[in-house]
Parts: sequence; structure tokens; C-alpha cells
Amino acid sequence: MNIPFLRQILVASSPQLAAISVGGAIGFPSVLLEQLKTNDSSIQLEMELSTWIGSSHGFAGIPSILMPTLMQWKGRKMSYFISCLFIFIGWLLIYFSENVITIIIGECFQGLGNNSLVVATFNSLSEMLDPKFRIIAMSIYINNEALGVSVASIIGRYLHWKTVSIAMSIPITLALIIGFLWPESPSWLAYKGDYVKCEEAFLWLRGSSEDSQKELKELLRAQKEMYIANRKSKVTLKKLGTQITSRDFYMPLFQSFVILCSVYGSGILVVIVYGIDMMQKATKNSSATHFGMIIIFVSIYLGSLVSIFLMKFFKNKTVYMTSGIFAATFMLGASVVTFLQSVSVVSEESLLCLFFIIFFVASTSMGISTTGYCLAAEVMPVKHRGLGGATYIIQVCILHSVILKFSPYLILYMNLWATFMLFSVIEYVCMIYVWKNVPETKGRTLQEIEDFYNHGRFVTRSGEIEEECLARE
Repeated sequence: MNIPFLRQILVASSPQLAAISVGGAIGFPSVLLEQLKTNDSSIQLEMELSTWIGSSHGFAGIPSILMPTLMQWKGRKMSYFISCLFIFIGWLLIYFSENVITIIIGECFQGLGNNSLVVATFNSLSEMLDPKFRIIAMSIYINNEALGVSVASIIGRYLHWKTVSIAMSIPITLALIIGFLWPESPSWLAYKGDYVKCEEAFLWLRGSSEDSQKELKELLRAQKEMYIANRKSKVTLKKLGTQITSRDFYMPLFQSFVILCSVYGSGILVVIVYGIDMMQKATKNSSATHFGMIIIFVSIYLGSLVSIFLMKFFKNKTVYMTSGIFAATFMLGASVVTFLQSVSVVSEESLLCLFFIIFFVASTSMGISTTGYCLAAEVMPVKHRGLGGATYIIQVCILHSVILKFSPYLILYMNLWATFMLFSVIEYVCMIYVWKNVPETKGRTLQEIEDFYNHGRFVTRSGEIEEECLARE
């Protein structure tokens, strides 16, 4: 029996369970908004507060930029545990809430926990699992998040929102229990200079095979060299200014923003959270809307599964752009249909818009909703991942909140067809920019990506290039 493998499965299972609760928190606002607007609800909901229910996750997640600092200070295990605890507290507050304000506070805990957990999970998995299992574990995390969105949204059509909150708190509770059984990350222990405990944790996780012993020696050697280098280096405002104004920082930073704009600006989150109201407005058919939303949430999960296979056989940028173009086209189709309905050319009860939205969600889930986040993170060179990681989190949180906060007002004042048209235009513009400017990252080393931003193209690292890079440093 391969004991180290089973131990790695134990470590990896905790984030996978947590991901279900994270996805549940993303899909839960749609359940709340549907049920709190009914006449028999004990909690009355106004439009202003309803937009905060949909958008509070993003703004609340901004403080998670401190998570990398906490991880370096207290370790990966403690940071992961705190992230899960925030999510659990959020579900608990929502269950016991008697008013909208308490619900929003609970969602703020979830938003902070969700965004912190991504950082803590990916760092922990990358440092504690065997290299051949790391990408698989991270891909499954994204799929389980999509599973959580689908499960919470579907059972919310049949169960009370408090029952849904209890159901979605079960995976994060199990994740917390399993998290207690984790060892600390060997990489962090080595970073702190505790080499004895580092070796013990590494051998517990990875066993004592020849490959494991070799990786352990490399880990210890690299961390000892880094410890010496860190003692000699100092962070100054001049160095920070040089970093911010360097081409290989601000160019990938802007491109990361455009990629994330294509994810959030596509309208996928708006459909997840406000889909019931939108489809009811477009079809005037409550039963068709109910069934259509179930298909939409199933499509989210199935699409994320398909994306894994597509990323294996095709380039990341190809999958991303194909998905984005189809998504923008289907959203444009929904815009045209709703416009024709507004001028009485198409019947108000037509289901055409619903079909276009279903195809839109399927297209989005098979590409930009999964590869978009990966591509946006990959374009940032390793040497800028500290500051770049913080700006990445800020971009995700702000875009998440802004799109969900203002979309109901866009629908109210611009009409549904104009809102769909805006999403489509944003997506097309982003696709054109990415096609012309963003490099393909699959199969490229981190150094090759950095060279692309320094020289405007992928280059062969000849002696001339090496001398230029050394001179720049």
C-alpha cells in the first residue's frame, strides 16, 4: 500500500470539500434573491439591499491581499484553517439571520474566506503534493467550485434558503476537520529555518523514495540560499518604483486586467445571480424559467469538466478565445431577441432568449470561466508575483462587486437588450485585444514569458539576450 500517496490524498481532499462550499457561496445569492422576494418571506427585500446581496463578496474579499503575508508569518496550515473558518462563520451567520443586514455580514465573511482560501489552497497544494498530482488537484478544485454553484442553486429551487445554508456548511466543516490532520508545509518550515521539522513533514507526505530524497535536498539547498539572500536584500521605495515602471510588470498587469474583464464583463456572474429575474422578464413564463435555470446550473458544472479535456488537447489561449467568441455571439443573440420582443416583432412569451442564454453559459463554462483565471495569473512573471498577486486579488474582487452591484440598474434604466448588448461588446473587445497582444502560455517556461514582455516577442536565450538581461538586473 502506498502510504505517502494516501496521505497526499488526505491533504488534497480538504480543499476539494472546501471548494464546494466556496461555489455554494457564489451561487447562494440567486437563491436568496428568489426566495426573499416572495410574499410569504419574513424578511423584506428592497432593490438597494438586493444589489448588496449579490455584490458584497467581492468588496469583502479585498483584505485577502494580506493572506500571502499571513502565510509567510504563520504558515500554510494556519492560513488555510483561518480561511475555512471565515467561510464557516459566514454560513452560520446566514442561517441564524433575521434581517438582510445580518445576511450581508455573513456574505462578507464568505467573500473574505473565499478569496483567501484560493491563495492558501493553491500555495499549499503546490508545496505539499507530488508534482504530477498538483495540476490535477488544482483543476479539480475549480470543478468542485462549479459543482458547489450548481448544487446550491438547484436545491435552492426546492428547499428553504436556511436549509441550503446548512447543507453548504457541511463540506467546509469536514474540510476544517481534515485540515487539523495536515502537517505544516515543508517549504514553509525550510523558509523559517526549521530544517529538521521540514524533513519530517516532507518524508511524511512524500515518502523516502530516491526521487523524494532528491527533491528534499533541492528544497533545503534552495531555501538556505534564499535565506542568505533575503538577509542581504532590503526593500526600498526606489526598488518598488523600478518594479512598477518595468515593462515586464505593467504590461502583464494590464493584460491580466483585460482577461479578467472578459470573464466578469461577459455577464456570466450576472446570469448566475440575477438569472431568474432576467429570464422571467424575457420569457414571461415562470415554469420555463425555472426549468431553464436548472439546465443553466447543470451546464456550469458540465462545462467546467469539459474545459479540463479541452485544455489538455488544445492551447490555453485557443480554448479561451473560442469560448469567448461563442459566448459573446450567443449573448448578442439574446440581445437581438429581447430587442425584437421590446418592439413586438417577437412574442413576449418566446423562449428564444432562454435558449441563447443556456448556450452562452455552456460556452463560457467551457473556457473563459476556467482558463481566464489561469491565463491572467500565468502572464505575471515570477519575480513580480508578490505585488502582482496582490493586484490580481484586488482586480478580481472589484470586478466581481462592480458587475453585480450595477447590473440591476443597467437592466432597469437601459433595458434588458441593451445590457446584453453591452456584455457582448465588452467580450468582443477583450477577445480582439487578447488575440493581438497576449502570449500563449502553454508549453512556455516562466523565463520565456518574462522575455516576451521584456522584448515584445518570444526569444531564444542566446548570449546576447543573456547579457542584456544581466545588464538590466
